[in-house]
Amino acid sequence: MIQLIKLDKIFDELLIKGNWMEFKEKQYDGNYEVSEVEFYNENQIINGLLYFPPSHYQKPYSLIIYFHGFPQLSSLGEIAKNYHFLLDMGYAFLVMSFRGYNFTPGEISISSQTSDGLKILKLTRLMVKKGIFKKNDINILANDFGAYIALFLASRVKFLNKMLLLNSIINLEKHVNHIDFSKSLHYINRFLPGYVKGIQDVDKFIEMTKNELEQKHYKIKDIIKGVSIEKIRIISGSDDRITPIYEVNEFVRNPLKHVEHVIIKKMAHEPYKEEEYNEIEEMIKTFFYVLG
Repeated sequence: MIQLIKLDKIFDELLIKGNWMEFKEKQYDGNYEVSEVEFYNENQIINGLLYFPPSHYQKPYSLIIYFHGFPQLSSLGEIAKNYHFLLDMGYAFLVMSFRGYNFTPGEISISSQTSDGLKILKLTRLMVKKGIFKKNDINILANDFGAYIALFLASRVKFLNKMLLLNSIINLEKHVNHIDFSKSLHYINRFLPGYVKGIQDVDKFIEMTKNELEQKHYKIKDIIKGVSIEKIRIISGSDDRITPIYEVNEFVRNPLKHVEHVIIKKMAHEPYKEEEYNEIEEMIKTFFYVLG
């Protein structure tokens, strides 16, 4: 049974409470202490898991926040398991389920995910003030559509240290306006019920998303202008047809000259071979590796 931290009632009290993260009986997933996190945003629940590095690492911890993709077919525990190597490097790892995904209540939208992301970052800032996380080492690891959300957040906040984007979805307008997007949503609703709980009416969802993308502050070319984070790495496959190399260059690398783009030969949008997974793991390790 994983210890549940309910944050909805203690956001404003967090700074005056004692060691609220300390429990008489700590909960573990293998060798790693873990707590379930639950808090409210816009009167809806956000759920997540917070893993801590092995006990020989001391607070404050460096932190990596994971933003999942669409439609998030893996459980939060499965996601965390794939990144245990980051815990062994001394990082705490926070993975949340955005509203409307994977049996989490709420509706999926660009605005809801960015609102959730900002609330998550508010949580981490409060935990920095409590001495749990390091002030200058709050990082983001984002996959697929999570990369779009991560770029939006990096344009809104100025305290992020590093950001790694994996298998990015960047040109959202292209996908929303493509007929295959509608077909994919109908397929998911039919054969994977629950994974996109927030999308019951596909046509209504697509129309809503198109309307959101008409707003200047959700257009990637306007978003990218406000991104101030200096250390960004993008990992993608040379055969990625969902986000081709030229899109990464056009939308991210050209506007942000300091972005490092690492390309894995013959890989599609998602890794399928063991050697691709191993190569990605090494690239993530080198990016987040900290001397000393």
